[in-house]
Amino acid sequence: MDIVLLGPACRPTTEARAGTAPRQLAQALRRRGHTVLLLERAASGACAEGRPDVASYQDLADLHARFHSRVRRADLVLVDAEVSQVSDVSRWATNAAGGLTVFWDRDTPRTLARHALREDPGCLTPALLAGYRLYLCSSGGPVPRQLEREWGVPRARVFPPGVDAEHFAPGGGRTRWDLGHLGPLPPERRGLLKQWLLGAARGWPEGRFVLAGALSAVDDTWPANVARQAAPSLQEHVGFLGAQRFTLALSQAEHTPGASLFEAAACGAALICDAWPGLEDVFSLGEEVMVARTERDVLHALRAMPEADRRQLGIRARARVLSEHTVAHRAMQLEQYASEAERGAAWLAPVRSLS
Repeated sequence: MDIVLLGPACRPTTEARAGTAPRQLAQALRRRGHTVLLLERAASGACAEGRPDVASYQDLADLHARFHSRVRRADLVLVDAEVSQVSDVSRWATNAAGGLTVFWDRDTPRTLARHALREDPGCLTPALLAGYRLYLCSSGGPVPRQLEREWGVPRARVFPPGVDAEHFAPGGGRTRWDLGHLGPLPPERRGLLKQWLLGAARGWPEGRFVLAGALSAVDDTWPANVARQAAPSLQEHVGFLGAQRFTLALSQAEHTPGASLFEAAACGAALICDAWPGLEDVFSLGEEVMVARTERDVLHALRAMPEADRRQLGIRARARVLSEHTVAHRAMQLEQYASEAERGAAWLAPVRSLS
C-alpha cells in the first residue's frame, strides 16, 4: 500500500524522534513492503532530516499546500490522535483522502473524556469521527461498540501498543528492588498505585521498592524503603526493569493496557497487574502475569513466590509479547483491518503469528 501517516510533532532529540510509536509503526510497515510517508508537525528546535519518507509541516495551510495531492492518491491515510489541531487535521484528511482513512487513538479513555463535553470548538465530534472508515482504539471490551453506537464511528477495532522487540530485551543487571513502577499513570489510577506500592512497602519494611516517573502520584508520607527517581531514558528502561524482582504494571483505565505493560513483559519482567477486563486476552493469568486485587496479594507474590517460578513468569510473558505484541504484529494487524474495511467484512481475529 501507499500510506501517509500523520503523527504528532517531531521533537529535537534523537531519542524522541526514533522512539515514537508512529515512527516505529511506519518502519514496521516499510519492512513489509509498503511505501510510508510520515508527516509530523514541526516543533521548536526540531531539524529537518532530509529523508524522503519523513517530512515536517508548519501548520494546516502548509500541510494542504505541500501534501494535498500526496494524501489524495494514497491508498491509506492514518491520523494519530495526538496530532496538533486534531479536529482540523481530521476534517482536512478525511476530505482530501482518496483512499481508506484511519484514526489511530493510543489513549482512547483520555480522548473520549477530553472531547466528550464538546465545549471546545477544537474538539472531535461524532460527525468528524464518522468521516473515518476505521478507528483503531487502545481499549477493548465494550469500547469499540460504544464508539460505533455513540460516536458514529463506522468501524472500531482494538489496536493495543506494540513493542520494539529489538530494544526491549532482558538485561543482565544486578537486582536492586523487590518491586518497582514506572509511570506515567492517569490521575484516576494513582490512588491504586499509592495503595499497592506504598502499602506493600509499609507492610514489608525489609523489602526494597522504587517509583520512577510518577512522583506526583503520592504525598510526602514516604516509607523509608521506597526509592524515588526521575523517569529513565529510553536507553535506561531495560536496566531499570531488569533491576526489579517484580514490576507493578497498572492499566491506564478499564479495558485499557498501557504501553509499559508490553515493554516490561518484553524485558522478561515478572509482572503484577490489576485485574482489568480484557487482560486475559493479552496475557495468560497466573502463567504469564500475576493478578492482584489488594495490596495483600502484592505482598504475597513478593514474599511467597519461589524464585524459579518468578523467573518463568517473566520468560513466558516475553515469549507472549514476541509471538503477538510486537510492532511488526501491529503492522500486520493494520493490514488485516484495512482489508476488512475495504471489503466491508466481518470482524477478524487478532494477529497471533508472523507466518
